Amino acid sequence: MVMPPAWQPRPLMGRLGVRLASLMAVTLLPLGIVAYLQNANLAREAKGRLEEALLGESLRAAAGEISVISLAQGLVTGLGQVVPGLIGNDAACAALLGKSVADLPQIRLLSFVPESGLMSCSSGGERYDYADHPLHATIKTYREPGFTIAHDGPLSGTAVIGVMQPVFDATGVYVGYLGAWLPHERLRVLNDQARAQDVADINFWTFNREGEVLTASMGFELLASRMPEDVPLRSFVGTKAQVFTAPSAEGQVTAYAVLPVVSDQLYLMSRWADGAATRAAPYQIGPAWLPALIWLAGLGMSIWAAELLVGRHVRTLNRAIAQFARGDRKRPDPSLPSAPLELREMAEAYSIMTDDIMRNEASLEDEVHQKEVLLREVHHRVKNNLQLIASIMNMQIRQAASPEAKGLLKGLQDRVMSLATIHRGLYQTNGLSEIHAQQLLSDITRQTVKLATGPGQKVDVTTDFADFRLTPDQAVPLSLLLTEALTNAIKYAGGIGEKPPVLSASLTQQEGGQAMLTVSNTVSNTPREEATAALSTSTGLGAKLMVAFAQQIGGTLTQTQKAGSYSLQVAFMVLDARAGQAG
Repeated sequence: MVMPPAWQPRPLMGRLGVRLASLMAVTLLPLGIVAYLQNANLAREAKGRLEEALLGESLRAAAGEISVISLAQGLVTGLGQVVPGLIGNDAACAALLGKSVADLPQIRLLSFVPESGLMSCSSGGERYDYADHPLHATIKTYREPGFTIAHDGPLSGTAVIGVMQPVFDATGVYVGYLGAWLPHERLRVLNDQARAQDVADINFWTFNREGEVLTASMGFELLASRMPEDVPLRSFVGTKAQVFTAPSAEGQVTAYAVLPVVSDQLYLMSRWADGAATRAAPYQIGPAWLPALIWLAGLGMSIWAAELLVGRHVRTLNRAIAQFARGDRKRPDPSLPSAPLELREMAEAYSIMTDDIMRNEASLEDEVHQKEVLLREVHHRVKNNLQLIASIMNMQIRQAASPEAKGLLKGLQDRVMSLATIHRGLYQTNGLSEIHAQQLLSDITRQTVKLATGPGQKVDVTTDFADFRLTPDQAVPLSLLLTEALTNAIKYAGGIGEKPPVLSASLTQQEGGQAMLTVSNTVSNTPREEATAALSTSTGLGAKLMVAFAQQIGGTLTQTQKAGSYSLQVAFMVLDARAGQAG
Protein backbone atom coordinates (compact mmCIF):
# COMPACT_ATOMS: atom_id res chain seq x y z
CA MET A 1 0.00 0.00 0.00
CA VAL A 2 1.41 3.37 -0.95
CA MET A 3 1.31 5.77 1.98
CA PRO A 4 -0.22 9.17 1.17
CA PRO A 5 2.29 12.02 1.18
CA ALA A 6 0.66 13.53 4.26
CA TRP A 7 1.81 10.57 6.40
CA GLN A 8 5.25 10.05 4.97
CA PRO A 9 8.15 10.94 7.29
CA ARG A 10 8.77 14.67 7.08
CA PRO A 11 12.01 16.55 7.76
CA LEU A 12 12.31 18.47 10.98
CA MET A 13 12.03 21.88 9.28
CA GLY A 14 8.71 20.83 7.77
CA ARG A 15 6.96 20.78 11.14
CA LEU A 16 4.76 23.67 12.18
CA GLY A 17 6.33 24.10 15.62
CA VAL A 18 9.86 24.25 14.23
CA ARG A 19 8.89 26.71 11.53
CA LEU A 20 7.09 28.94 14.04
CA ALA A 21 10.09 28.80 16.37
CA SER A 22 12.47 29.67 13.52
CA LEU A 23 10.28 32.54 12.35
CA MET A 24 9.93 33.91 15.87
CA ALA A 25 13.66 33.57 16.47
CA VAL A 26 14.39 35.63 13.35
CA THR A 27 11.65 38.12 14.27
CA LEU A 28 13.05 38.65 17.76
CA LEU A 29 16.65 38.76 16.58
CA PRO A 30 16.68 42.55 15.81
CA LEU A 31 15.29 43.19 19.29
CA GLY A 32 18.04 41.01 20.73
CA ILE A 33 20.69 42.84 18.73
CA VAL A 34 19.42 46.23 19.90
CA ALA A 35 19.32 44.99 23.49
CA TYR A 36 22.84 43.62 23.12
CA LEU A 37 24.17 46.92 21.76
CA GLN A 38 22.48 48.90 24.52
CA ASN A 39 23.69 46.49 27.18
CA ALA A 40 27.19 46.59 25.70
CA ASN A 41 27.16 50.40 25.92
CA LEU A 42 25.88 50.27 29.48
CA ALA A 43 28.50 47.66 30.33
CA ARG A 44 31.24 49.83 28.85
CA GLU A 45 29.98 52.85 30.76
CA ALA A 46 29.67 50.84 33.96
CA LYS A 47 33.12 49.40 33.44
CA GLY A 48 34.54 52.86 32.84
CA ARG A 49 32.88 54.26 35.96
CA LEU A 50 34.01 51.28 38.00
CA GLU A 51 37.58 51.61 36.73
CA GLU A 52 37.56 55.29 37.57
CA ALA A 53 36.21 54.49 41.03
CA LEU A 54 38.81 51.79 41.62
CA LEU A 55 41.63 53.97 40.38
CA GLY A 56 40.35 56.85 42.50
CA GLU A 57 40.19 54.65 45.59
CA SER A 58 43.71 53.44 44.88
CA LEU A 59 45.00 56.99 44.61
CA ARG A 60 43.11 57.97 47.74
CA ALA A 61 44.52 55.03 49.70
CA ALA A 62 48.07 55.85 48.60
CA ALA A 63 47.60 59.61 48.73
CA GLY A 64 49.86 60.13 51.76
CA GLU A 65 52.65 58.00 50.33
CA ILE A 66 52.38 59.59 46.89
CA SER A 67 52.39 63.10 48.35
CA VAL A 68 55.61 62.39 50.26
CA ILE A 69 57.28 60.86 47.21
CA SER A 70 56.11 63.77 45.03
CA LEU A 71 57.41 66.24 47.62
CA ALA A 72 60.75 64.49 47.69
CA GLN A 73 60.90 64.45 43.91
CA GLY A 74 60.12 68.16 43.72
CA LEU A 75 62.74 68.87 46.38
CA VAL A 76 65.58 67.00 44.65
CA THR A 77 64.57 68.48 41.29
CA GLY A 78 64.87 72.03 42.65
CA LEU A 79 68.07 71.40 44.59
CA GLY A 80 69.61 69.78 41.55
CA GLN A 81 69.89 73.24 40.04
CA VAL A 82 71.64 74.70 43.11
CA VAL A 83 73.96 71.96 44.31
CA PRO A 84 76.43 72.20 41.35
CA GLY A 85 77.41 75.70 42.57
CA LEU A 86 78.22 74.37 46.05
CA ILE A 87 80.49 71.53 44.98
CA GLY A 88 83.71 71.86 46.95
CA ASN A 89 81.99 73.76 49.80
CA ASP A 90 80.78 70.85 51.86
CA ALA A 91 79.67 72.99 54.83
CA ALA A 92 77.43 75.23 52.72
CA CYS A 93 76.07 72.25 50.82
CA ALA A 94 75.25 70.35 54.03
CA ALA A 95 73.63 73.43 55.55
CA LEU A 96 71.40 73.87 52.47
CA LEU A 97 70.30 70.22 52.47
CA GLY A 98 69.69 70.22 56.23
CA LYS A 99 67.60 73.34 56.05
CA SER A 100 65.56 71.88 53.13
CA VAL A 101 64.42 68.82 55.14
CA ALA A 102 64.15 70.45 58.55
CA ASP A 103 60.37 70.40 58.40
CA LEU A 104 60.07 67.09 56.53
CA PRO A 105 60.35 64.21 59.03
CA GLN A 106 59.36 61.70 56.37
CA ILE A 107 62.71 62.22 54.58
CA ARG A 108 65.39 60.30 56.47
CA LEU A 109 68.34 61.68 54.50
CA LEU A 110 68.98 64.17 51.71
CA SER A 111 72.45 63.73 50.19
CA PHE A 112 74.67 64.54 47.23
CA VAL A 113 76.96 61.73 46.07
CA PRO A 114 79.62 62.61 43.51
CA GLU A 115 80.60 60.21 40.79
CA SER A 116 83.53 59.05 42.94
CA GLY A 117 81.09 57.70 45.54
CA LEU A 118 82.42 59.67 48.54
CA MET A 119 79.44 61.42 50.13
CA SER A 120 80.54 64.61 51.95
CA CYS A 121 77.33 66.68 51.56
CA SER A 122 74.23 65.43 53.42
CA SER A 123 71.35 66.88 55.41
CA GLY A 124 72.63 65.31 58.64
CA GLY A 125 76.29 66.05 58.05
CA GLU A 126 77.15 62.36 57.60
CA ARG A 127 80.03 61.27 55.39
CA TYR A 128 80.07 57.88 53.73
CA ASP A 129 82.02 56.24 50.91
CA TYR A 130 79.65 54.49 48.50
CA ALA A 131 82.40 53.65 46.01
CA ASP A 132 82.22 49.90 46.61
CA HIS A 133 78.47 49.69 47.26
CA PRO A 134 76.41 47.94 44.51
CA LEU A 135 73.68 50.55 44.87
CA HIS A 136 76.10 53.33 43.89
CA ALA A 137 77.22 51.41 40.80
CA THR A 138 73.59 51.27 39.66
CA ILE A 139 72.53 54.82 40.56
CA LYS A 140 75.49 56.59 38.91
CA THR A 141 74.36 55.19 35.57
CA TYR A 142 71.12 57.20 35.84
CA ARG A 143 71.08 60.20 33.54
CA GLU A 144 67.47 61.10 34.32
CA PRO A 145 65.29 61.15 37.44
CA GLY A 146 64.39 57.77 38.89
CA PHE A 147 63.46 55.76 41.93
CA THR A 148 65.22 52.91 43.70
CA ILE A 149 65.12 50.97 46.95
CA ALA A 150 67.76 49.78 49.38
CA HIS A 151 66.38 47.00 51.54
CA ASP A 152 69.31 47.42 53.91
CA GLY A 153 70.36 51.09 53.80
CA PRO A 154 74.09 51.67 54.46
CA LEU A 155 73.39 54.37 57.06
CA SER A 156 69.93 53.48 58.42
CA GLY A 157 70.20 49.71 58.27
CA THR A 158 66.52 49.53 57.24
CA ALA A 159 64.63 49.60 53.95
CA VAL A 160 64.68 53.05 52.38
CA ILE A 161 63.28 54.37 49.09
CA GLY A 162 65.50 56.64 47.11
CA VAL A 163 64.16 59.51 44.97
CA MET A 164 67.08 60.17 42.64
CA GLN A 165 68.00 63.26 40.60
CA PRO A 166 71.13 63.38 38.35
CA VAL A 167 73.24 66.54 38.77
CA PHE A 168 75.06 68.27 35.90
CA ASP A 169 77.43 71.27 36.01
CA ALA A 170 77.01 74.42 33.98
CA THR A 171 78.63 72.77 30.96
CA GLY A 172 76.26 69.77 31.11
CA VAL A 173 78.81 67.33 32.48
CA TYR A 174 77.47 64.73 34.92
CA VAL A 175 78.98 65.31 38.39
CA GLY A 176 76.86 63.03 40.63
CA TYR A 177 73.38 62.47 41.93
CA LEU A 178 71.13 63.94 44.56
CA GLY A 179 68.99 61.52 46.55
CA ALA A 180 66.12 61.88 49.01
CA TRP A 181 65.86 58.71 51.12
CA LEU A 182 62.48 57.82 52.63
CA PRO A 183 62.22 55.10 55.31
CA HIS A 184 59.77 52.43 54.25
CA GLU A 185 58.37 52.10 57.78
CA ARG A 186 57.34 55.75 57.84
CA LEU A 187 55.41 55.28 54.61
CA ARG A 188 53.57 52.28 56.13
CA VAL A 189 52.54 54.54 59.02
CA LEU A 190 50.93 56.82 56.46
CA ASN A 191 49.11 53.82 54.99
CA ASP A 192 47.84 52.78 58.41
CA GLN A 193 46.53 56.31 58.95
CA ALA A 194 44.69 56.09 55.61
CA ARG A 195 43.03 52.85 56.70
CA ALA A 196 42.01 54.45 59.97
CA GLN A 197 40.15 57.04 57.90
CA ASP A 198 38.20 54.20 56.21
CA VAL A 199 39.64 54.87 52.80
CA ALA A 200 39.38 51.29 51.56
CA ASP A 201 40.55 47.80 52.39
CA ILE A 202 43.24 47.90 49.73
CA ASN A 203 46.74 46.51 49.46
CA PHE A 204 48.98 48.52 47.16
CA TRP A 205 52.60 48.78 46.17
CA THR A 206 54.74 51.00 43.98
CA PHE A 207 57.40 49.97 41.51
CA ASN A 208 59.87 51.69 39.21
CA ARG A 209 60.40 51.29 35.49
CA GLU A 210 62.69 48.29 36.05
CA GLY A 211 59.77 46.49 37.74
CA GLU A 212 61.45 46.78 41.14
CA VAL A 213 58.97 47.11 44.03
CA LEU A 214 59.68 50.25 46.08
CA THR A 215 56.92 50.25 48.70
CA ALA A 216 54.33 47.73 49.87
CA SER A 217 51.48 48.73 52.14
CA MET A 218 51.14 45.18 53.56
CA GLY A 219 54.89 44.74 54.01
CA PHE A 220 57.39 43.00 51.79
CA GLU A 221 56.84 39.70 53.59
CA LEU A 222 53.27 39.41 52.20
CA LEU A 223 53.93 41.02 48.84
CA ALA A 224 54.67 37.84 46.87
CA SER A 225 51.30 36.26 47.79
CA ARG A 226 49.30 39.37 46.82
CA MET A 227 50.84 40.14 43.43
CA PRO A 228 49.26 38.85 40.16
CA GLU A 229 50.66 35.46 39.26
CA ASP A 230 52.86 35.12 36.17
CA VAL A 231 52.44 38.84 35.32
CA PRO A 232 55.78 40.71 35.56
CA LEU A 233 55.53 44.27 36.78
CA ARG A 234 57.90 45.34 34.02
CA SER A 235 55.11 44.64 31.50
CA PHE A 236 53.06 47.58 32.88
CA VAL A 237 55.76 50.17 32.25
CA GLY A 238 54.64 52.61 29.58
CA THR A 239 50.94 51.67 29.86
CA LYS A 240 48.01 53.83 30.84
CA ALA A 241 45.90 53.46 33.95
CA GLN A 242 43.89 50.25 33.84
CA VAL A 243 41.89 47.78 35.89
CA PHE A 244 42.16 44.05 35.29
CA THR A 245 41.48 40.72 36.97
CA ALA A 246 44.04 37.98 37.44
CA PRO A 247 44.70 35.10 39.83
CA SER A 248 47.02 35.95 42.65
CA ALA A 249 49.76 33.69 43.95
CA GLU A 250 47.20 32.59 46.55
CA GLY A 251 45.01 31.26 43.70
CA GLN A 252 42.22 33.82 44.20
CA VAL A 253 40.90 35.74 41.18
CA THR A 254 41.21 39.36 42.22
CA ALA A 255 40.73 42.82 40.78
CA TYR A 256 43.90 44.84 40.30
CA ALA A 257 44.40 48.51 39.40
CA VAL A 258 47.63 49.93 38.02
CA LEU A 259 48.36 53.55 37.16
CA PRO A 260 51.45 55.69 36.57
CA VAL A 261 52.31 58.11 39.40
CA VAL A 262 55.29 59.64 37.64
CA SER A 263 55.25 59.04 33.91
CA ASP A 264 57.59 56.20 32.91
CA GLN A 265 59.27 56.30 36.34
CA LEU A 266 56.92 55.37 39.16
CA TYR A 267 53.79 53.19 39.09
CA LEU A 268 51.15 52.28 41.65
CA MET A 269 49.39 48.88 41.71
CA SER A 270 46.55 48.08 44.10
CA ARG A 271 44.66 44.95 45.07
CA TRP A 272 41.38 44.57 46.91
CA ALA A 273 41.99 42.25 49.82
CA ASP A 274 38.27 41.35 50.24
CA GLY A 275 35.33 41.29 47.85
CA ALA A 276 37.58 40.84 44.84
CA ALA A 277 35.16 38.47 43.10
CA THR A 278 32.33 41.00 43.39
CA ARG A 279 34.44 43.80 41.99
CA ALA A 280 35.73 41.56 39.19
CA ALA A 281 32.25 40.35 38.16
CA PRO A 282 31.63 43.06 35.52
CA TYR A 283 34.67 41.82 33.63
CA GLN A 284 33.89 38.11 33.92
CA ILE A 285 30.34 38.31 32.55
CA GLY A 286 30.02 39.76 29.06
CA PRO A 287 27.31 42.12 27.88
CA ALA A 288 25.60 39.42 25.79
CA TRP A 289 24.17 37.28 28.57
CA LEU A 290 21.28 39.58 29.54
CA PRO A 291 20.09 40.21 25.92
CA ALA A 292 20.47 36.49 25.27
CA LEU A 293 18.27 35.69 28.26
CA ILE A 294 15.72 38.29 27.17
CA TRP A 295 15.78 36.91 23.62
CA LEU A 296 15.39 33.33 24.86
CA ALA A 297 12.59 34.37 27.22
CA GLY A 298 10.79 36.20 24.39
CA LEU A 299 11.30 33.24 22.09
CA GLY A 300 10.01 30.84 24.74
CA MET A 301 6.93 32.97 25.40
CA SER A 302 6.25 33.29 21.67
CA ILE A 303 6.55 29.54 21.14
CA TRP A 304 4.34 28.90 24.16
CA ALA A 305 1.73 31.35 22.84
CA ALA A 306 1.88 29.79 19.36
CA GLU A 307 1.52 26.33 20.90
CA LEU A 308 -1.36 27.46 23.11
CA LEU A 309 -3.27 29.28 20.37
CA VAL A 310 -2.38 27.30 17.25
CA GLY A 311 -0.09 24.31 17.58
CA ARG A 312 -2.12 22.01 19.81
CA HIS A 313 -5.36 22.70 17.94
CA VAL A 314 -3.71 22.07 14.57
CA ARG A 315 -2.33 18.74 15.83
CA THR A 316 -5.76 17.70 17.10
CA LEU A 317 -7.32 18.54 13.76
CA ASN A 318 -4.47 16.89 11.87
CA ARG A 319 -4.88 13.64 13.84
CA ALA A 320 -8.59 13.59 13.09
CA ILE A 321 -7.97 14.19 9.37
CA ALA A 322 -5.23 11.54 9.27
CA GLN A 323 -7.44 8.93 10.95
CA PHE A 324 -10.28 9.66 8.58
CA ALA A 325 -7.99 9.56 5.54
CA ARG A 326 -6.65 6.14 6.64
CA GLY A 327 -10.17 4.78 6.65
CA ASP A 328 -10.99 5.08 10.34
CA ARG A 329 -14.60 6.17 10.36
CA LYS A 330 -14.84 6.13 14.16
CA ARG A 331 -13.38 9.59 14.18
CA PRO A 332 -13.16 11.69 17.35
CA ASP A 333 -15.06 14.93 17.44
CA PRO A 334 -12.54 17.60 16.33
CA SER A 335 -14.42 20.41 18.02
CA LEU A 336 -12.01 23.00 19.37
CA PRO A 337 -13.94 25.17 21.82
CA SER A 338 -10.87 27.06 23.08
CA ALA A 339 -9.27 27.54 19.65
CA PRO A 340 -9.29 30.83 17.71
CA LEU A 341 -12.30 31.51 15.50
CA GLU A 342 -10.53 30.54 12.26
CA LEU A 343 -9.56 27.12 13.59
CA ARG A 344 -13.03 26.50 15.00
CA GLU A 345 -14.52 27.30 11.60
CA MET A 346 -12.02 24.91 10.00
CA ALA A 347 -13.02 22.15 12.44
CA GLU A 348 -16.71 22.74 11.71
CA ALA A 349 -16.03 22.62 7.97
CA TYR A 350 -14.13 19.36 8.46
CA SER A 351 -17.06 17.86 10.39
CA ILE A 352 -19.50 18.87 7.64
CA MET A 353 -17.18 17.52 4.94
CA THR A 354 -16.65 14.17 6.69
CA ASP A 355 -20.40 13.78 7.28
CA ASP A 356 -21.03 14.32 3.57
CA ILE A 357 -18.27 11.88 2.63
CA MET A 358 -19.59 9.21 4.98
CA ARG A 359 -23.12 9.61 3.61
CA ASN A 360 -21.80 9.41 0.04
CA GLU A 361 -19.71 6.36 0.90
CA ALA A 362 -22.70 4.65 2.44
CA SER A 363 -24.74 5.38 -0.69
CA LEU A 364 -21.94 4.11 -2.93
CA GLU A 365 -21.57 0.97 -0.86
CA ASP A 366 -25.28 0.27 -1.26
CA GLU A 367 -25.02 0.74 -5.01
CA VAL A 368 -21.92 -1.43 -5.24
CA HIS A 369 -23.59 -4.11 -3.16
CA GLN A 370 -26.61 -4.07 -5.41
CA LYS A 371 -24.43 -4.29 -8.52
CA GLU A 372 -22.42 -7.08 -6.95
CA VAL A 373 -25.58 -9.02 -6.17
CA LEU A 374 -26.79 -8.54 -9.74
CA LEU A 375 -23.41 -9.56 -11.17
CA ARG A 376 -23.29 -12.62 -8.95
CA GLU A 377 -26.74 -13.55 -10.18
CA VAL A 378 -25.57 -13.15 -13.77
CA HIS A 379 -22.56 -15.41 -13.19
CA HIS A 380 -24.74 -17.90 -11.33
CA ARG A 381 -27.25 -18.07 -14.17
CA VAL A 382 -24.52 -18.27 -16.79
CA LYS A 383 -23.00 -21.17 -14.87
CA ASN A 384 -26.39 -22.90 -14.68
CA ASN A 385 -27.01 -22.34 -18.37
CA LEU A 386 -23.59 -23.70 -19.30
CA GLN A 387 -24.15 -26.75 -17.13
CA LEU A 388 -27.53 -27.21 -18.81
CA ILE A 389 -25.85 -26.99 -22.22
CA ALA A 390 -23.24 -29.52 -21.06
CA SER A 391 -26.02 -31.86 -19.95
CA ILE A 392 -27.78 -31.51 -23.31
CA MET A 393 -24.48 -32.21 -25.07
CA ASN A 394 -24.01 -35.28 -22.87
CA MET A 395 -27.41 -36.55 -24.04
CA GLN A 396 -26.37 -35.84 -27.62
CA ILE A 397 -23.11 -37.75 -27.11
CA ARG A 398 -25.03 -40.87 -26.04
CA GLN A 399 -27.17 -40.64 -29.16
CA ALA A 400 -24.27 -40.02 -31.57
CA ALA A 401 -23.55 -42.98 -33.84
CA SER A 402 -19.92 -42.36 -34.93
CA PRO A 403 -16.88 -42.15 -32.63
CA GLU A 404 -15.75 -38.97 -34.43
CA ALA A 405 -19.00 -37.21 -33.51
CA LYS A 406 -18.80 -38.41 -29.93
CA GLY A 407 -15.19 -37.16 -29.63
CA LEU A 408 -16.12 -33.80 -31.10
CA LEU A 409 -19.05 -33.36 -28.76
CA LYS A 410 -16.95 -34.57 -25.83
CA GLY A 411 -14.35 -31.86 -26.48
CA LEU A 412 -17.02 -29.20 -26.73
CA GLN A 413 -18.58 -30.43 -23.52
CA ASP A 414 -15.23 -30.15 -21.69
CA ARG A 415 -14.79 -26.59 -22.86
CA VAL A 416 -18.34 -25.68 -21.80
CA MET A 417 -17.73 -27.19 -18.36
CA SER A 418 -14.51 -25.20 -18.07
CA LEU A 419 -16.45 -22.00 -18.72
CA ALA A 420 -19.02 -23.07 -16.15
CA THR A 421 -16.28 -23.66 -13.61
CA ILE A 422 -14.87 -20.16 -14.27
CA HIS A 423 -18.25 -18.52 -13.75
CA ARG A 424 -18.73 -20.50 -10.59
CA GLY A 425 -15.42 -19.08 -9.36
CA LEU A 426 -16.56 -15.57 -10.26
CA TYR A 427 -19.82 -16.18 -8.47
CA GLN A 428 -18.00 -17.29 -5.31
CA THR A 429 -15.41 -14.46 -5.39
CA ASN A 430 -15.89 -11.50 -3.05
CA GLY A 431 -15.74 -8.18 -4.85
CA LEU A 432 -15.74 -9.84 -8.30
CA SER A 433 -12.47 -8.07 -9.10
CA GLU A 434 -9.91 -10.70 -8.16
CA ILE A 435 -9.89 -14.46 -8.64
CA HIS A 436 -7.71 -16.84 -6.64
CA ALA A 437 -5.68 -18.72 -9.23
CA GLN A 438 -4.91 -21.58 -6.87
CA GLN A 439 -8.55 -22.43 -6.20
CA LEU A 440 -9.72 -21.85 -9.79
CA LEU A 441 -6.97 -23.86 -11.52
CA SER A 442 -7.23 -26.70 -9.00
CA ASP A 443 -10.96 -27.01 -9.75
CA ILE A 444 -10.29 -26.90 -13.53
CA THR A 445 -7.63 -29.61 -13.26
CA ARG A 446 -9.78 -31.88 -11.13
CA GLN A 447 -12.79 -31.51 -13.42
CA THR A 448 -10.82 -31.90 -16.68
CA VAL A 449 -9.01 -35.02 -15.50
CA LYS A 450 -12.29 -36.51 -14.34
CA LEU A 451 -14.00 -35.87 -17.66
CA ALA A 452 -11.02 -36.75 -19.90
CA THR A 453 -10.20 -40.13 -18.35
CA GLY A 454 -12.42 -43.06 -19.17
CA PRO A 455 -13.38 -46.02 -17.01
CA GLY A 456 -10.32 -48.04 -15.97
CA GLN A 457 -7.90 -45.35 -17.12
CA LYS A 458 -5.62 -44.23 -14.29
CA VAL A 459 -3.46 -41.10 -14.33
CA ASP A 460 -1.29 -39.83 -11.46
CA VAL A 461 -1.87 -36.07 -11.23
CA THR A 462 0.23 -33.59 -9.23
CA THR A 463 -0.52 -29.88 -9.01
CA ASP A 464 1.38 -26.88 -7.60
CA PHE A 465 -0.47 -23.65 -8.19
CA ALA A 466 0.77 -20.44 -6.57
CA ASP A 467 -1.87 -18.26 -4.95
CA PHE A 468 -1.99 -15.44 -7.49
CA ARG A 469 -4.76 -12.87 -7.77
CA LEU A 470 -5.99 -12.81 -11.37
CA THR A 471 -8.31 -10.43 -13.14
CA PRO A 472 -11.30 -11.95 -14.94
CA ASP A 473 -9.70 -10.88 -18.26
CA GLN A 474 -6.77 -13.20 -17.51
CA ALA A 475 -8.56 -15.88 -15.52
CA VAL A 476 -10.94 -16.91 -18.33
CA PRO A 477 -8.36 -17.45 -21.14
CA LEU A 478 -5.88 -18.98 -18.68
CA SER A 479 -8.49 -21.48 -17.49
CA LEU A 480 -9.41 -22.41 -21.06
CA LEU A 481 -5.71 -22.73 -21.93
CA LEU A 482 -5.17 -25.07 -18.98
CA THR A 483 -8.20 -27.14 -20.02
CA GLU A 484 -6.90 -27.60 -23.55
CA ALA A 485 -3.36 -28.35 -22.29
CA LEU A 486 -4.60 -30.96 -19.81
CA THR A 487 -6.83 -32.57 -22.41
CA ASN A 488 -3.90 -32.70 -24.85
CA ALA A 489 -1.56 -34.08 -22.13
CA ILE A 490 -3.99 -36.84 -21.15
CA LYS A 491 -4.47 -37.66 -24.81
CA TYR A 492 -0.74 -38.24 -25.41
CA ALA A 493 0.23 -39.40 -21.89
CA GLY A 494 1.66 -42.85 -21.56
CA GLY A 495 3.05 -44.92 -18.75
CA ILE A 496 6.64 -46.10 -18.52
CA GLY A 497 6.69 -49.83 -18.09
CA GLU A 498 3.81 -50.92 -15.90
CA LYS A 499 3.54 -47.53 -14.18
CA PRO A 500 0.51 -45.34 -14.99
CA PRO A 501 0.98 -42.06 -16.86
CA VAL A 502 2.08 -39.10 -14.76
CA LEU A 503 0.55 -35.66 -15.31
CA SER A 504 1.70 -32.47 -13.56
CA ALA A 505 0.42 -28.91 -13.71
CA SER A 506 1.96 -25.90 -11.96
CA LEU A 507 1.77 -22.08 -11.83
CA THR A 508 4.91 -20.47 -10.45
CA GLN A 509 6.00 -16.90 -9.85
CA GLN A 510 8.94 -15.58 -11.87
CA GLU A 511 11.06 -12.43 -11.65
CA GLY A 512 9.71 -9.10 -12.80
CA GLY A 513 6.05 -9.86 -11.98
CA GLN A 514 5.83 -12.76 -14.47
CA ALA A 515 4.25 -16.18 -14.01
CA MET A 516 4.87 -19.55 -15.67
CA LEU A 517 2.14 -22.10 -16.39
CA THR A 518 3.61 -25.57 -16.95
CA VAL A 519 1.75 -28.76 -17.99
CA SER A 520 3.83 -31.90 -18.45
CA ASN A 521 3.17 -35.59 -18.89
CA THR A 522 5.11 -38.79 -19.36
CA VAL A 523 5.22 -40.42 -22.78
CA SER A 524 6.11 -43.93 -23.69
CA ASN A 525 6.38 -44.71 -27.41
CA THR A 526 6.12 -41.27 -29.05
CA PRO A 527 9.36 -40.35 -30.95
CA ARG A 528 11.06 -37.11 -29.89
CA GLU A 529 10.55 -35.42 -33.24
CA GLU A 530 6.87 -36.31 -33.39
CA ALA A 531 6.16 -35.07 -29.88
CA THR A 532 7.97 -31.76 -30.50
CA ALA A 533 5.98 -31.03 -33.66
CA ALA A 534 2.65 -32.28 -32.32
CA LEU A 535 1.20 -28.89 -31.43
CA SER A 536 2.75 -26.67 -34.14
CA THR A 537 1.76 -28.98 -37.05
CA SER A 538 -1.63 -30.06 -35.71
CA THR A 539 -4.68 -28.79 -37.54
CA GLY A 540 -6.98 -29.65 -34.62
CA LEU A 541 -9.10 -27.13 -32.81
CA GLY A 542 -7.38 -27.67 -29.44
CA ALA A 543 -3.95 -26.67 -30.73
CA LYS A 544 -5.31 -23.49 -32.31
CA LEU A 545 -7.23 -22.60 -29.17
CA MET A 546 -4.14 -22.93 -26.97
CA VAL A 547 -2.19 -20.57 -29.21
CA ALA A 548 -5.09 -18.09 -29.20
CA PHE A 549 -5.53 -18.26 -25.41
CA ALA A 550 -1.81 -17.72 -24.87
CA GLN A 551 -1.96 -14.61 -27.02
CA GLN A 552 -4.97 -13.30 -25.07
CA ILE A 553 -3.05 -13.34 -21.77
CA GLY A 554 0.02 -11.82 -23.45
CA GLY A 555 2.08 -14.97 -22.98
CA THR A 556 4.64 -16.97 -24.91
CA LEU A 557 3.91 -20.66 -25.51
CA THR A 558 6.79 -23.14 -25.73
CA GLN A 559 6.96 -26.94 -25.69
CA THR A 560 9.84 -29.26 -24.94
CA GLN A 561 10.40 -32.99 -25.27
CA LYS A 562 12.83 -34.95 -23.14
CA ALA A 563 13.41 -38.62 -22.72
CA GLY A 564 10.12 -40.00 -21.47
CA SER A 565 8.40 -36.65 -20.89
CA TYR A 566 6.63 -33.85 -22.74
CA SER A 567 6.21 -30.31 -21.35
CA LEU A 568 4.18 -27.27 -22.41
CA GLN A 569 5.02 -23.88 -20.87
CA VAL A 570 3.38 -20.46 -21.10
CA ALA A 571 5.13 -17.40 -19.62
CA PHE A 572 3.00 -14.30 -19.12
CA MET A 573 2.87 -11.07 -17.13
CA VAL A 574 0.39 -11.01 -14.22
CA LEU A 575 -1.83 -7.94 -14.41
CA ASP A 576 -2.61 -5.87 -11.36
CA ALA A 577 -6.18 -6.58 -10.33
CA ARG A 578 -6.94 -2.93 -9.58
CA ALA A 579 -5.46 -1.79 -12.89
CA GLY A 580 -7.41 -4.43 -14.71
CA GLN A 581 -10.60 -3.40 -13.00
CA ALA A 582 -9.99 0.26 -13.82
CA GLY A 583 -9.32 -0.63 -17.46
